[in-house]
Amino acid sequence: MRVGRAPAVAASLAFAVVLAAPLGASAHALPQSAVPPEGAEVQTAPTVVEITFGETPDPRLSTITVVNQSGSSVVAGSTVAVPSHPLELEVPLDHIGTGVYTVTWKTVSEVDGHLATGAYAFGVGVSAAGANAHAARSVVSPPPSVLAVAGRWLFFIGLLGILGVVATCLVALRDIPRFAIRGLIATWIVAVLGAAAVVEAEREAASISWAAVFSTSLGTVVVERIAALVVAAVGIAAVLALGGRARRVGLVVAGVGGAASMWVDVAASHAGAQSPVTANLLIQWAHIVAAGVWIGGLPVLILALRGQPSDLKARAVRRFSTTAGIAIVVVAVTGTFRAVIEVGSVGHLFGTAFGVLVLVKVALFLVLAVLGAVNRFGNVPRALSVLTGLRRVASTEVVAGIAVVVVAAALVNVAPPIASAPPASTERSTQLVASGSDFATTVKVRLMVSPGSAGFNDFTLRVTDYDTGALVHASSVQLEFAQPLRPQLGQSTLALRRQVDGTFAARGGNLAIAGIWEVAVIIENADHSTEVHLQLTTTTAAPIVTATRFSGLPTLYSIQLQHGWLAQVYIDPDKPGADEFHVTFFTNANETSEIPIATTTIGMTPPGGSPTILVSRRLDPIGHFVADADVPAGATRYDVIATTTSGVAIATYVTITPGS
Repeated sequence: MRVGRAPAVAASLAFAVVLAAPLGASAHALPQSAVPPEGAEVQTAPTVVEITFGETPDPRLSTITVVNQSGSSVVAGSTVAVPSHPLELEVPLDHIGTGVYTVTWKTVSEVDGHLATGAYAFGVGVSAAGANAHAARSVVSPPPSVLAVAGRWLFFIGLLGILGVVATCLVALRDIPRFAIRGLIATWIVAVLGAAAVVEAEREAASISWAAVFSTSLGTVVVERIAALVVAAVGIAAVLALGGRARRVGLVVAGVGGAASMWVDVAASHAGAQSPVTANLLIQWAHIVAAGVWIGGLPVLILALRGQPSDLKARAVRRFSTTAGIAIVVVAVTGTFRAVIEVGSVGHLFGTAFGVLVLVKVALFLVLAVLGAVNRFGNVPRALSVLTGLRRVASTEVVAGIAVVVVAAALVNVAPPIASAPPASTERSTQLVASGSDFATTVKVRLMVSPGSAGFNDFTLRVTDYDTGALVHASSVQLEFAQPLRPQLGQSTLALRRQVDGTFAARGGNLAIAGIWEVAVIIENADHSTEVHLQLTTTTAAPIVTATRFSGLPTLYSIQLQHGWLAQVYIDPDKPGADEFHVTFFTNANETSEIPIATTTIGMTPPGGSPTILVSRRLDPIGHFVADADVPAGATRYDVIATTTSGVAIATYVTITPGS
């Protein structure tokens, strides 16, 4: 309600500080270092992979997996926290040999319950495609779900409402009207519904059952939220059941419960992970409490001002105006401090989703400040004679306040910016290029990948309008990577940043394993998103293949493998249409001893098409497998991935043109 010139100037200066501040920030359980280092070549095979995170990860909800170049797991146990080092997770490894290994990790922060995932590669005795320990990480904090944002919004609305009712009744009205009691009950119910939605969203993100929630850090926060809301409920019950001074005590208890709920939520947010922790928690908590006194109290005041003006109402308006003016200054100062900590720099302010949300929140705050000034200097002095204008402006403030809470709910669920990786090398050797368009033919994309080999690569994406060819100015672009023949790897995501020339680029280790990759290009704009699917095959040394042709029989292809082993493949009847793809593994070129095979995966990629996993079956007890295939005309690639009964991984491919 009350905004004088000083608060307005303070808000403007606060905004300027946010723009100029160069401080760094971190949030969510994101990697800070790793052993072996990311992209490094080590000469001695490690026995464990250890990652240090910026927030304490919950080891019960976090995992580290390590796979070799064939996609087979090489871990020898579960992911655990390093004793006496809660920021560190490690996973033991089997005895591994020379090669490139991919580490994928998933964390749920023990501090704020947020999910993050990522991947990187390291080499044992070989280079991880020229990457080094400072190479950019493949890290993603998935965007918040609708349930997460909606739940947090309801939770905030409920708590702000509880605190607003308590503060306005005690300070401005000096009474507890019946409508205020109904408001307490309604806002408490909204807060409970919001808390339940928040917990459900976190449970879904962590992919755990409700039965498992209370054995994790998520369960601790649930219990604390329930306890604080129970305190608020006890206070509300006292307001309903008691009278006189006891009713006012009940109102205070309800306010304490609401403020305690805010504290629990703040402790489970970004502020709980940023140093100095105590100062950040207190400042964030003061920010929300002040917003509750101000924004949460406005609806109560509006309802109290119904009917004709009176001296009693005018005094209530003046008291609220003073209280709200103090609250606005607290909101401005504490909000500025937290924004400086979390945004970090001008580039992050304009170049990240978190920074843009902060800008929106600042803009809405300035709108609220202007509306408050209109009431303070125009309507409050006339409250003894007319209340219509004051109620109208205050109602508009409430609407703007609801919008601010929506932005705040989104901010809680988005990771603040982290330090950018050093610029990638501009050297180019080879390059993969893939082009495509979305199903609705609205955009075209051209993705360039350098050097195009397994390991770290530079990704450059050009997005243009399908009809005009003009550059598309998307708000955000990211790539999602998956290997259809190795589903156990899961997906990894790489966010691209807008460049000066209008393209989007980043560096990442998402293509750390040789083979066929499916890449989904996700283009986000303010009102819609577009998805384009591409396919890449990382460059690798082609296997040595010998083709032996027999009159009237299928051509036999012999593929040289590691250790002098051999894979023999053929398609029968060796013509387009219904065929059988056969593969047998031998220990030597004389084909005298088959290799005992535990599992085999066979993928077929037709010319210009997408990979298809063929259903394979065993033809003999040792190493001969067959899969039915609808073979197209033209050169078709067959990827074969197998694991021996002793755990050795085999990965190779062959290109066959039927009838050749």
